[in-house]
Amino acid sequence: MLDKSNTTLRNRLFLLTFAHAVVDAYSTTLPHLLPLLFRKLVSQTTSWSSLAGLLIAVSGVFNSFSQVAFGQLADRWRPAYFLILGVAIPSVCTSLMGVVPSLLMLMLLLIVGGMAVAAFHPPAAVQAALLAKRGRGFGVSLFITGGNVGQAIGPFCIMLLLNRYGLERLIWCMIPGLLVASIVAKINYSRPATEGVVTTTAFSHTEPKKGTLWIALRPELRPLIVLYLITTLRTVTTIGVLNFLSLHLDQQDFSNLERSAVLSLFVFAGSMGIMTGGTLSDRINPYTLLRFSLLVAPPILYAALHSSGALFLILLLLGNFTLSTSVTINIVLAQQLLPKHENLASSLAMGAAWGTAGLLNYPVGMIGDRVGLPKLLDGLVMLPLATSILTLFLKREAKSGQMVTPSER
Repeated sequence: MLDKSNTTLRNRLFLLTFAHAVVDAYSTTLPHLLPLLFRKLVSQTTSWSSLAGLLIAVSGVFNSFSQVAFGQLADRWRPAYFLILGVAIPSVCTSLMGVVPSLLMLMLLLIVGGMAVAAFHPPAAVQAALLAKRGRGFGVSLFITGGNVGQAIGPFCIMLLLNRYGLERLIWCMIPGLLVASIVAKINYSRPATEGVVTTTAFSHTEPKKGTLWIALRPELRPLIVLYLITTLRTVTTIGVLNFLSLHLDQQDFSNLERSAVLSLFVFAGSMGIMTGGTLSDRINPYTLLRFSLLVAPPILYAALHSSGALFLILLLLGNFTLSTSVTINIVLAQQLLPKHENLASSLAMGAAWGTAGLLNYPVGMIGDRVGLPKLLDGLVMLPLATSILTLFLKREAKSGQMVTPSER
């Protein structure tokens, strides 16, 4: 029975991770599509940098900020509904981008798809942590790595299809997402949630958490704000580099497939950094790893932007790998700070912070119009260096290299 229990939990964790890969594959296709969409929908005199920043901001606001609301709802309602719709709707909205007649319709698709993505992430991240038998850091890092692998592989596969058949054939790409959503629904409704072994799984009913939200937030407000700021500023760099590098490489006469391949490898390197950081966070002091990523990554990324050929690609991937090793730490620390509101904590560490970062990319794009993409990218990659100062204001929650659970305080 114990072996069956472990197998059930492992399978559901893998399914959740795969679903996350599919969701993030659709939700991060926009940077790869930007030059194609701009050539179709806007005039040649329109500034691409500020327009890209606007689209990133629209996507980020609804994709990320609404995670806070969905995080609170998922603390009270059955999370499976959020998981199913969170896979199905983004696959449809992204696939319709190839046939939209205007920027307004494109923004509408970004809003609807972004809200569905937001509904998926908080309950999925919490359940990944609960399902993991090797520690929360491993569960969350595996879950996030799945999403990042999806970001790396999915958009490039889509670009392969579009390179051969054209942008209008993007509509075909909704089929895999709808199939995965149906599998998630079938698993949820055809099997007992616990298999007679555990009472909380990825598809079980989540009981309402006890205690008011303010009582839980008040003693942990400062470290939560600091974690939020660190995640936000680091994400400004990640999102900014991903989107504006796409435009920069297009200006450098990279082909669509070459440009998409660089972006995909950039994201894949980040996913490997997340997995590595999550595993290390269960073994060593997480604050040391957090500072290391923020201090070491900027000079590597800066050197990449001023290199060419193979050296450019190697340094670019190494820089994002290093920067991403601290992603899991922020989420797990936030969950531990709010043990009775873990979905909300996940939404703050992921959704709200990513939403603010996306929103900030609009003024960042306007800056790019003034200073040019090369200087804009230089500034973005050096931002984590300044962000590292904020780690001095975090509460010490680590003992003997391990993160402290609420019961150990």
